[in-house]
Amino acid sequence: MSRVTSITLLPIFLFVSSMGYAASAEQAEIIQLTNRDDIRHASTMDRAIVSLSNKVTECVQRKLAPVDECFCLYPQELSRVRNTYEGTLRHHPDWKNKTVSYTLDGRTYAVSFDGLSRQLQMKCSQGN
Repeated sequence: MSRVTSITLLPIFLFVSSMGYAASAEQAEIIQLTNRDDIRHASTMDRAIVSLSNKVTECVQRKLAPVDECFCLYPQELSRVRNTYEGTLRHHPDWKNKTVSYTLDGRTYAVSFDGLSRQLQMKCSQGN
């Protein structure tokens, strides 16, 4: 049995209430990917999110900024996530507001484009 090793939202952002997210996650459609190019696109999205999430986690742990502002300290990574998100949806408009799941190297991954969309709507006070 596969185990989901990465639900790629940026949970550190904390601006989506957990109860509101849980309700929408239950309703979100999950698309199981099997096409190699689709998996490559989803994996690229996952890696961009994980890169930013790692930075945000460090910010939170080191208390470099208020928790809900940590993502603003990393404009390059945030821009990469936004650009990757937009590019991925240009190739796969049917993924908008859905979760995609795929298996790569024996691990199962999931990317919630619905949750990511809501998170990316947040603005940084610096205008990022």
